[in-house]
Amino acid sequence: MPPFNAILECLCMGRSVDYDVLEEQPALGFPHEKKQHPRTTQSLAADVLSILYAADTNDEHLAQLLQDVVRETGWYENLAVRVFNGLENALKAEAPMGQAMKDAYEKAAQVVAGVWDFAKEHPVFCAVVVLGILVILAPWAIEALGFGELGPIEGTFAALWQSTYEGYVPAGSLFSFFQRLGMVWRWKKLAISPLSPTEIHAKCG
Repeated sequence: MPPFNAILECLCMGRSVDYDVLEEQPALGFPHEKKQHPRTTQSLAADVLSILYAADTNDEHLAQLLQDVVRETGWYENLAVRVFNGLENALKAEAPMGQAMKDAYEKAAQVVAGVWDFAKEHPVFCAVVVLGILVILAPWAIEALGFGELGPIEGTFAALWQSTYEGYVPAGSLFSFFQRLGMVWRWKKLAISPLSPTEIHAKCG
């Protein structure tokens, strides 16, 4: 494995926030677990991150490279969570970026500032920038995480993420953020409201 891949695989192992993904309801159209396959979720996520960080342009070639990684497993929630956490950790570690990642980061950061007026030092800045980067470079991961067209899907990472940051990021402003970045949802079903903190504690306790 190339050294950069090894670094990204290590980054995938950490979590900036302890998101406890529930097992009960996968994101619409996306399974929670991967299909039977010899490669680990961690290995797949490391490949996705390596491709994202190495890309010079956000084009059809990049999309094809990403889809080739998940050709046999498809996008699933645990993979998307690994990618999200790895990307958040990589940003905090200031891992060197290719041009496509630089452009996505700058665009996401600009929209974050426009929607919420968060500075780089804000505790939620990195978490929302990661969402923005995924909207731009890998929108399938956003849906696999459980972010629906009308809000987070109950029982998914997205619902827990929204609950974790609800004091900073109201659901309506998150939709505006996605919209400004040009997010297009594949699944046109009603989203269920995110879990309340009490419900999350009851389910995860």
